[in-house]
Amino acid sequence: MVALTMHAANRILERKIPYAAIVACRKVAPILNEKPLKFRYQGLVIVAKKTTGSPRIISVWRAE
Repeated sequence: MVALTMHAANRILERKIPYAAIVACRKVAPILNEKPLKFRYQGLVIVAKKTTGSPRIISVWRAE
């Protein structure tokens, strides 16, 4: 399971960010901790961290 902050959910809905952001967060889940991690995946920049044992996307946007 991947959780989203309200900011990330709005970004995904309003800016039509693809489902790939959630897939990417699942892939990097083993290396996430409480400190936010910023990474790129298929043209997206994703900021995520692990809270209460599950990954949480903080923000996501298209890389330029």
